[in-house]
Amino acid sequence: MIRKLKLLYYLLKTQVVYKLILFSLGKKSRIIKPIDIVNAAHISIGSNVLIRNGARIEVVDPQSEVVIEIGNNVNIEQNCHIVGRVKIKIEDDVTITGNCSIVDVVHPYEDISNPIKIGQRISTESYPVTIGKGSFIGFGAHIGPGVKIGNYCVIGAGAVVVEDLPDYTVAAGVPAKIIKKYSAEDKRWLSGAGDSNFHP
Repeated sequence: MIRKLKLLYYLLKTQVVYKLILFSLGKKSRIIKPIDIVNAAHISIGSNVLIRNGARIEVVDPQSEVVIEIGNNVNIEQNCHIVGRVKIKIEDDVTITGNCSIVDVVHPYEDISNPIKIGQRISTESYPVTIGKGSFIGFGAHIGPGVKIGNYCVIGAGAVVVEDLPDYTVAAGVPAKIIKKYSAEDKRWLSGAGDSNFHP
C-alpha cells in the first residue's frame, strides 16, 4: 500500500512539476528522485516512462531543440547517467538497467598544452547515439559517443559499447563484441560456439 502511494505521488509530481520544465512529457510517466536534470527544456520524454532514483540526465551546449529523446514504455533504473549535446535517442520499449551511462559528448585530450582540464573540454564534432526499439542494456553498461544500437539488442552487464550494433544481436565485453545474433533466414539465434553460420 505504501509503495503504491509513493508511486502515485511521483506520478503526480512528474506530471505537474516536470511537465512545466521538459520540452515534452507523455502520460503516466514518472521520475523518482533524480540527482540532476540539466537543461530540461531540451529533453523529451514519452508516455509510460519510469526513471528511477539517482538519475543524472544532462544536456550540455545544446545543438538542437530536443537533444535527449526518450520514447514510450522505457524504463531507466537507478543511478543512470545520460549526457547529450547533439542527440541521444532512446526508442520505445527500451530497458536500461542500473548504473548505466550513455553519452554523446567527447572530451578531447590530444592538446597537452591546453590549460583547460580534460573533463571540461567538449569536442564540437557530432556523435549522436541511438538505442533501438525493444533493446535491453545490462547493469553498468556504457554506451559511448556516436554509437547506434539496433532494435531488440541485448547488451551484457558491464559492457562498453564503442561500435554500432545491428538489429537482433547480443553483445558483451570491453569493448563490446557480438556474441550472438538472430538469423531471420534460419529462424534461430546463432552464436560463435561452433556455429558455422555465425559471422559477427
